Amino acid sequence: MAKDFKELVDIYHEKKIEGMDFSQIRKEMTEQGVDEKTIKDVVRVIDNRLFRGEVKSKGKNRSKELRLIGWVLMIVGGLLTIGTYLKWFDLEGYYFVSYVPVIIGYLLIIAARRAQAKISK
Repeated sequence: MAKDFKELVDIYHEKKIEGMDFSQIRKEMTEQGVDEKTIKDVVRVIDNRLFRGEVKSKGKNRSKELRLIGWVLMIVGGLLTIGTYLKWFDLEGYYFVSYVPVIIGYLLIIAARRAQAKISK
């Protein structure tokens, strides 16, 4: 029974995050033959999860991805620039200066920080 209860909570927690109302959740569970006490307990647990902020935010994941991409761009751009000046790459007298990936990487890191701060508020 505990596993069934946990499964019900997880399923309907996801549905609540997606926008389903508690009245719709109650109606759907009633149609499935779930007893009233279990329905009340499931709704209470979901409400407590939402109140505590246990909603997985897609914005947090996106800001982490942006930050990671920004760091990769900055490192690759910096290594390319340093590599041409230290003659790690033979470009026959031409110097490859990759300021663009470094600047874009830096801007992505700043954007990720702002997005994270916005989510935190």
